[in-house]
Amino acid sequence: MSTPQLTAAEKARFETHGFLVLEGFLTARECRPLEDEVDALTARRAAGERPMVVDYPALALLTSHPRMMALVGQLMAGRAFAMHHIHAARHDAGLRGVAWHQDYEQVPQTNRSHLMVHVFYYPVGLNGKIGDLLVVPGSQRRVVANDALVIFGTENLPGSVTVDRLPRGSAVIVHSALFHARRAKPGGEGSPRYFIDVSYCQNGIRWPGYPGVEGINTKLLAIGADRDGRYPWLYDSTRFFDQRAVRGRMRGVRGSMV
Repeated sequence: MSTPQLTAAEKARFETHGFLVLEGFLTARECRPLEDEVDALTARRAAGERPMVVDYPALALLTSHPRMMALVGQLMAGRAFAMHHIHAARHDAGLRGVAWHQDYEQVPQTNRSHLMVHVFYYPVGLNGKIGDLLVVPGSQRRVVANDALVIFGTENLPGSVTVDRLPRGSAVIVHSALFHARRAKPGGEGSPRYFIDVSYCQNGIRWPGYPGVEGINTKLLAIGADRDGRYPWLYDSTRFFDQRAVRGRMRGVRGSMV
């Protein structure tokens, strides 16, 4: 299969609007095991267990999906990048929404010098039930706190866009600083919404990380997520620092951080 290429118009659209919709990006053959593994993950969580997403091979390998790596690499302007995290969930009927927020990792929020992206995968697509994806095009250029717009819940904002219809296997690449939300919708009984997100950070700085990143990356390398040595740099834990210590030092600080 040939390496996918973003057009100049797609790159410009991402730069301006902060997101790209890739309809039907994953094949049906790729989607089925992802759905099965998310079901298994959901069942274990319901039983009180705390399994790692990377315990499941299809989900683990999604972190280095070759076609997506090619597209993310183009958005990163040819610079190497590291995987920050993978999340996966099954959204059943009646699920609550998630208020407006952005996910750019920075302590404190001061600039957008390096690119961080989230890739939202929808293995069964979106059909206007359970939850819609909401985005505010261009909001990735605002340097503000992650929860700066949470007061607005999931209400429409000026210029906001609702994404509620996507075919099976679609993906949406978003600049991590793009404000987005999930609006709860009625319906969907017996037809869950599957959601997986994988995030990547451009090299050149150390990014805020999370506890256990070394163990997760070690596991990913052990199961071959680097795809025979093609992407070992994707799982470089030295690209991250433990943000808990930084946040601890910031407690009680008053006035300008400078």
